Amino acid sequence: MARRTHDVNDNSQVQNEPDYQLGTDEVHVYNVLWGIPESMGGMTTAALRRIRSFQNFGRPMSQTILTFSPRMDTEEIRNRLVSSGRMRDDVELMNIWSDLRCRSDQELAQLEGEQPQSPIPDVDGEIENITSFFDVVRNARSGKIIRRNYYREDGSLLVADIRDPKLGSRFVLCAPNGTPIAEWRRPRDFYNAWIKAVVNKEPAVVIADDKKVSEFIHEIADRNFALILFLHGTHLRHPWNGNHGQVLPRRVDTVRNFDRFDVVGVQTRQQADAVRALGFTEDNIRLLTGELPAGSVLTEARQERSVGKAVMIANLIDLKRVDHPIRAVAKLRDRGVDVSLTVLGEGPARPKLEKLIDDLDVRDRVELPGYVNDVVDRLTSASFSMLTSTSEGLPLSMMESMGAGCIPIVYDITYGPRDLIEQGHNGFITPRNDIDALADQIEEFLSLSTDTVAEMRNSAMDTVERYLPETGYRRWQTVIEELPAAAHLADDRIDTSGFPVAVKRASCEAISGGCRIELEFAHLHRQVLESLEMVVAARDINTFFVCGSTSVSTRRMGRRQVVTFDVDFENFSESVGETFDVYLRRPRDLWTSKRRIRLPRTHNGMQSGEWEWYPTKHGNLSVRPLKSQ
Repeated sequence: MARRTHDVNDNSQVQNEPDYQLGTDEVHVYNVLWGIPESMGGMTTAALRRIRSFQNFGRPMSQTILTFSPRMDTEEIRNRLVSSGRMRDDVELMNIWSDLRCRSDQELAQLEGEQPQSPIPDVDGEIENITSFFDVVRNARSGKIIRRNYYREDGSLLVADIRDPKLGSRFVLCAPNGTPIAEWRRPRDFYNAWIKAVVNKEPAVVIADDKKVSEFIHEIADRNFALILFLHGTHLRHPWNGNHGQVLPRRVDTVRNFDRFDVVGVQTRQQADAVRALGFTEDNIRLLTGELPAGSVLTEARQERSVGKAVMIANLIDLKRVDHPIRAVAKLRDRGVDVSLTVLGEGPARPKLEKLIDDLDVRDRVELPGYVNDVVDRLTSASFSMLTSTSEGLPLSMMESMGAGCIPIVYDITYGPRDLIEQGHNGFITPRNDIDALADQIEEFLSLSTDTVAEMRNSAMDTVERYLPETGYRRWQTVIEELPAAAHLADDRIDTSGFPVAVKRASCEAISGGCRIELEFAHLHRQVLESLEMVVAARDINTFFVCGSTSVSTRRMGRRQVVTFDVDFENFSESVGETFDVYLRRPRDLWTSKRRIRLPRTHNGMQSGEWEWYPTKHGNLSVRPLKSQ
């Protein structure tokens, strides 16, 4: 079966299902965040901008923000967002704890859970008050949290999150009189039960921005809403090494289940390629970029600027590597080049950066003013901007500086710069981690003629116009119009017993750049076989890839079915020396439903290239690098 391809810029292709076509003007939109901190980062800011754009350029039937943090004062945050103009009054802000505190017994019973199996044990440990509605209990000896209690305003127990010594993990929901109503074995099951209960308007689309929530929301089966995952950052631990590396620990459950989301929204073409490299057959990747604030792109670049004046918008954290531009300024000073740098932002790395500024004796050239209210004025008066992070999703700070006519001089990081910068035309990309190359590029930029720089400023502004709110909204509108009104995720499994799937025969042959694995089955239906994927997952690190079946054929009088899978050896490129286990999976099934492949007893293993496909001591198929002779 040939694998489908899809141009990330083409939003026209959809699956052939009868319940498609929602439309942003006929849908209830639910936006999911873990919480809304007082000092909001890029993800929360981007989500609030998107909500405003939906209201300014579309007509959604309603918009709701769902949150889960027990530390939130929902009413205070709502008032702050509305009064500051970040959120309109007709957007509903809901928090799981404040919502449940106000529910009656009958309304609490709407959450689908198990019947309570045992009374709630007494508190045994040291109680620590986090908020007036939230306590944690620590083991008196180890200091580890062994229980969390959530309360109503009258002091009655709402939920007990317990490490029960007899029953294990328990999440118990209680009536105001203390009677357990329902319980869950995992917090994620409890959170999903609440999501299903509150997303009660139809048709609906749920947009998951938050990393924590995306780890579990995909597990909701037979949901009555469409589900979009919006990736704000990389999903790879070392994205600069390519598309086949380890997945970030906090992204593992999300990435393994990418195909359970109706849409996976990415912000750059590079990231789309990285998601595709995982090999899922579901073609649900769409380019859904973040957006700049309205009015952030000048119609005409201000020309009266000090040519050596640089600006950088960045939180003072190690990820942003603010020390690199500071060191570049010091190098240029030593060459006799007059350059100054202002870094707009705050963070825990400030003391270390202040010390570096003093050690390099660049206090007269580098300024760390913290958070400021005149960002636009500082951008329009600066000549160029810098970005030296280890990785980004889509760097809005760089885009804002380009919109103000600043020339970006940035590292070649994943992701963002390559989608935005045309070398020498609207900015400059320098080798990642190379401070000398950064300094060289700045010096070269300063030598350009006034006319050349003016043209570059105009080109930079033109480039980011496509990220203004209305253009960004149109991308979302197109994608939502393709969505299903509901998702009927398959609950059937290859083998419900959980045992490996036995094959009658397995073979391996070399193909260009990889190998072809052929598996012969005796008892699986052809319809199942045609949809099978082969999952190859590293045993000791978070690296995996998926191979769709390339063909299904019948042999031996129609009694045996043969399925082939093509493996590209490039998938192993960032996993030197690792052993991989091999599984079968059906698209959109939960990752945990995949099954090992049981080889015949007589199978002695197969070799192709530098890899050996072999039976483990239990007879299951795995693959490892050949030992050097």
